[in-house]
Amino acid sequence: MNRRLTRSRRTLSRRPSFGAPWLRLLIVAGLSVIVLLTTCRAPATTLHLASAPVAPAAGVSSPPVSLQALPTVTPGAGQGQAAESGIAGDALPLERPAQAPAAQPESTPRPIVGELGQAIDRYMNDLVSAKLFHGAVLVARNGEVVLSKGYGMADGDAGLANTATTRFRLASVTKQFTAMAVLILQMGGKLNVDDPACRYLDDCPAAWQPVTIRHLLNHTSGIVDYTDFMGFEPTEMNPATPQQLVARFRDQPLGFAPGALYDYCNSNYVLLGLVIERASGKPYADFLRDAIFTPLGMSGTGYDLSVGRIEAGAVGYTSFEQKSGFLDASTLYAAGGLYSTVEDMWRWSQVIGTERLVPAQLQQQMFTPAHMGYGFGWKIERPNGRLRYSHAGDMTGVANFAAIYPEQQIVVIVLSNMDYADAEGINGYITNLVFNSP
Repeated sequence: MNRRLTRSRRTLSRRPSFGAPWLRLLIVAGLSVIVLLTTCRAPATTLHLASAPVAPAAGVSSPPVSLQALPTVTPGAGQGQAAESGIAGDALPLERPAQAPAAQPESTPRPIVGELGQAIDRYMNDLVSAKLFHGAVLVARNGEVVLSKGYGMADGDAGLANTATTRFRLASVTKQFTAMAVLILQMGGKLNVDDPACRYLDDCPAAWQPVTIRHLLNHTSGIVDYTDFMGFEPTEMNPATPQQLVARFRDQPLGFAPGALYDYCNSNYVLLGLVIERASGKPYADFLRDAIFTPLGMSGTGYDLSVGRIEAGAVGYTSFEQKSGFLDASTLYAAGGLYSTVEDMWRWSQVIGTERLVPAQLQQQMFTPAHMGYGFGWKIERPNGRLRYSHAGDMTGVANFAAIYPEQQIVVIVLSNMDYADAEGINGYITNLVFNSP
């Protein structure tokens, strides 16, 4: 089941019926403080952004969560206005050095740095103890990684624990890589984001003639989302070609005139994958490998071949102990078919704000918010007045949230192989710890 990016426009029909939100009572030794956790949601309900799960260790005082409530990361058309999240078309900060950090040897875990790293580690371990998280987390500030570590299990049946080099399915975090691939092709003169998309697509429907590549990138095309169709979930475990995916929605009328509104839509990025293949002359997976992953040393990142398990990768869980069903990544293609590690996502984050892959003028387009603050594969907003680039990725067995605060040079990456994990809330709580740490 693809839960889009927000889990907000679809019921979670595969979740077991618990009837009410989980309430987990933790007795904290030493302080005798009873902490009530309400992170996990009831089935078949809309998810609203709330405080992260809080399970502090005994004797540890953590700053209160004060991140302001934000609109959902990918609201549907007509939900709110860009001003609600303080969106601004700020110039892209370019303070960071252009070079990516050297690859960290897989056999050498990074040390946990300082009191901040220790506080985050305690918080994550308490979430695991409360059965609220499987996954990995990386946190960096001012170019220094303060914590990069796996938590919980990659595969409990096999006795494999998560590590900082465990490969996780990215789901919709994939979209930022697809968007960068488009800009790389524009840099090479192979396309322009204001070109008609039909120039690069076979048998393009008449209704799509006004749609540009830009409309696909920022979800303003008006094309309907095939992952919202009732037939998607029953077939998500079956492999599909990109052409078969397009056939599901090509004959549907547009929901609105291209450019008029915003509607988060996986169909847009499926079409972008085909645009990339036509413009580059390479398969989508090969082009991203050659143009992005290999140059950046992202050896743990690639396109999921969906053979049942990613090599050196995590299997999906629904709850802490229950494994999820299987989703074949080919059913998401360029909208959600990649996998990566927190270490590789750190390497990727170091490219943002530099000219390592594309010139600043092109990258600026990626981070220029359009309707609802969505750029090219990123959400751009200012929670608490701080510029943030972020994206969520949620699907069967997956819950991710990656955030970059370019002005403060803070990176927080949460990848989880447990779809009940509140990756966005956890990311926000950790971010609050970072901003409240000296």
